[in-house]
Amino acid sequence: MPDIPHKNNFDLLRLVLAFSVCLAHLGEVSGVPAFFPLARVFYSGVAVDCFFVVSGFLIFRSYKHSSSIFSYFNKRLRRIYPAYVTVILLAAILLPILLQPTEQLLFSGEWFKYLFSNLAFLNFLQPDLSGVFTANPLHIINPPLWTIKVEVMFYLSVPLIFILFNYQKKWFVLFLLYAASIGYSLFLLHLHNKSGLDIYLKFEKQLPGQLAYFLGGGGIYLYFPFFRKHFWKIFLPSLLFLAVKGFSLAPPLYPLALAIAAISFAVSFPYLGNWGKYGDISYGVYIYHFPIIQLFTAYNLFAGHPWLTFIFLILTILVTAAASYHLIERPFLRKSSHYRQAVEASLAT
Repeated sequence: MPDIPHKNNFDLLRLVLAFSVCLAHLGEVSGVPAFFPLARVFYSGVAVDCFFVVSGFLIFRSYKHSSSIFSYFNKRLRRIYPAYVTVILLAAILLPILLQPTEQLLFSGEWFKYLFSNLAFLNFLQPDLSGVFTANPLHIINPPLWTIKVEVMFYLSVPLIFILFNYQKKWFVLFLLYAASIGYSLFLLHLHNKSGLDIYLKFEKQLPGQLAYFLGGGGIYLYFPFFRKHFWKIFLPSLLFLAVKGFSLAPPLYPLALAIAAISFAVSFPYLGNWGKYGDISYGVYIYHFPIIQLFTAYNLFAGHPWLTFIFLILTILVTAAASYHLIERPFLRKSSHYRQAVEASLAT
């Protein structure tokens, strides 16, 4: 199978998506009216959907390039878990110290529940801590981490999907799983519209509701030669569909159209530079931005000059993400990793 172009825009795309989620959250988390319009420009839901698309494309590729299933899971664990553990530990240890809640929080039953449930990707069991961010508009410490749980479930599903390929044609397996995912989402949305209960929206955002986006990216990878050969015939209708808000007209086609648009930017648009030259900081931006915004809000740093503080906030997130990559994430990556090779090549020059 022909591989993707060596010069592609995946690193840039993921960085843009990570900051889109960050900026979309800023107004709601800080409660600062000056930042409210950002949520109308940067929609976190679309950015997360695109993340799942990109993940599908690259994880299918990773599985195909892995020498064994152990190698595949080893690569996935090395990439995602070190920084994830770090952000959980930092939140559990530093936030009670920095914010000094009145009750003894460190090493309490609630504290251990937060620590272990979040380390096990069960963030919903204990999303906050007593006395931490209680004066902020939102009390939850790091809600974007819910997507990491879904991502891990995607990782687990890939070997099973490839086993199914041994018994049925790839396109048929992908179609059935895609249709099942869409059917699940539409059913949960119907229940929400009928009952008004938000619990159905929360379930809709879990697996298998998000699987259609992941399969959209993975399917494009599996049929990449077809995608490249018929690019304009596929891309232009998808772009038109998204431009006219086709989701409201034909929601089952939306994940596929979004997948085509996102992957097109990554592999078919003109090359926009090596944004992984100094490491992949997109993951760090994504998992650290929320508690950093919460801390800025708790210390009332946005008062007086919100846009000046905004610059300082972005720099803080960038520095934190870069430190996370170089001190925590990169040491766990294999030497053959794209990011280690890119960084070492930049240092050599």
